[in-house]
Amino acid sequence: MNAPAFTSTEPRTALVLGANGRFGAAAVQAFAASGWRVLAQARRAPGRLPAGARHIGIDLADREALVDAAAGARVVVHAVNPPYTRWDAEVLPLARRGMDVAERLGARLLLPGNVYGYGAGMPAP
Repeated sequence: MNAPAFTSTEPRTALVLGANGRFGAAAVQAFAASGWRVLAQARRAPGRLPAGARHIGIDLADREALVDAAAGARVVVHAVNPPYTRWDAEVLPLARRGMDVAERLGARLLLPGNVYGYGAGMPAP
């Protein structure tokens, strides 16, 4: 499938799946700071969203409702990351759901892969 072209009249919209996680929250901030309209998908509403971002409280499992709510999104950021202890069972089904949402939207998928935070600033597990 060819990636969609952006026109100057259409709003640039990004859907961030998993907007409450560290990577998802950073993606919401980065896209909003760059002037994109951001749809921040998370089960729980993020504490604070930047201007140009709004929360979508639809679970990734409800793909049809999520696709309807994100109509017009041209980028899907898959920032969903299950706990490491459930990685084997959950990562591929979650990734497939994210890919399906992007495909149904005709959007590009940004899949960061295996992103783990580490360092002195990280909270205890």
